[in-house]
Amino acid sequence: MKPPLILALLCVFVGACHRPAKDVKEAQTRLTDAPKWYIQEILMDDAPVFKEGKHIPHISGVEFDTYMDWVRFDPSGAFEGHFKGASETKMFQWEVYPKQNVIALRDTVAKTGGWNIYPRNVYEDHFEMETRSTIYDPPRMTKLTLKFKKNE
Repeated sequence: MKPPLILALLCVFVGACHRPAKDVKEAQTRLTDAPKWYIQEILMDDAPVFKEGKHIPHISGVEFDTYMDWVRFDPSGAFEGHFKGASETKMFQWEVYPKQNVIALRDTVAKTGGWNIYPRNVYEDHFEMETRSTIYDPPRMTKLTLKFKKNE
């Protein structure tokens, strides 16, 4: 092989590892393949408010004292989340919605909630889930994004 060809093949290989999932099926496979995902960052309206275990001052004044420090996706549809400092985990349910191209999480008891995971935000080593709520700044709608990564 000539050096330019080796470089080209390397670029193709590296690029494939750092591309988002193409659809919900690939996203589902990536999410369930990891034993656990760990919180990396929390954003409000795309502004970081929490990163690597520390709060970042934000105009909203919101601080997250309770958050999931790790999560796990089971192929059965179970979603397990561990809240920092808790002795037990919480169970939720995830479902794939191919027509909407989204994986959605719901509270297993109330059958409510609205955390969405889009394939464009699922990579081999990290993913994002997001929701919209008026809880943080009523009546204004706030977008909340949680970024998780694999612990390697």
